[in-house]
Amino acid sequence: MATTFLVLSDTHDDAFPDPASVPKVDVVLHCGDLTMIGGLSNYKKAIANINALDAEVKLVIAGNHDVSLDPKWWEANLDVDDDDPQEPAKALELFAAERTNGLYFLEEGTHTFTLSENRTFTVYASPYTPEFNGYAFAYQPGEDRFGPGAKEPIPPGVDIVMTHGPPLLPSHQYQLDTNRDGMHCGCPMLYAAIRRVKPRIHCFGHIHEGYGVQGVSWGPVTDVVEELVSRDPGKAVVVEGSEDRGRTVLINAAIMNHGEEANNKPWVVSLDLGGEA
Repeated sequence: MATTFLVLSDTHDDAFPDPASVPKVDVVLHCGDLTMIGGLSNYKKAIANINALDAEVKLVIAGNHDVSLDPKWWEANLDVDDDDPQEPAKALELFAAERTNGLYFLEEGTHTFTLSENRTFTVYASPYTPEFNGYAFAYQPGEDRFGPGAKEPIPPGVDIVMTHGPPLLPSHQYQLDTNRDGMHCGCPMLYAAIRRVKPRIHCFGHIHEGYGVQGVSWGPVTDVVEELVSRDPGKAVVVEGSEDRGRTVLINAAIMNHGEEANNKPWVVSLDLGGEA
């Protein structure tokens, strides 16, 4: 049975799409950077925007700009004269209160959800990205946050991986982690984990210029990266169910654009989760 997912990221306070322009879906996946620099009023606005979307379940992770959702970062960078030391707890309470509306803020780890018609799927979520300019949810170069030895490794059999940052694939075809200077900014350890578990979807943002979709067919030695699908927002990217998980759809869903370009649009993905016909 087909289940539709609306995927977006990096809405940064003011780049959220008009809910009236977004189709009804089963699940919303927001891959972080709800805000530009945190703030309870900005989280409230983001929550209102997400709740305005027509979906049974809405799943949200933080990004490196959502600084006050990272308690360790907030404590280390607290301005004792101007900042509320309780802001991280208050921000998390805002999201916790929305569970009755079907909105779930996901901490790092694996989560299972069951939709109507008995459709069940698993999501691995992580807001962490390689350290960059002192922002939140950072890990150091060379640190493997996602492999078998990690505190919260990506487990085998997970259907969807939601991370804020992209992986780095060793293919000249791969473009979803390239910045405005053409540099690859993805994480090789994240790629190794994705290749190991072969989820059906891996969605992320963080690198705004990498917006697009690319499928990857996993080979025994060499992976085949499909041509970039970029400026076709709203396209239904159909992911066929596969018992052997031989293909993963990678989605950079960063909404915010820079300069005079219009912001990007969310992606719609259809996935067969089984369930009642």
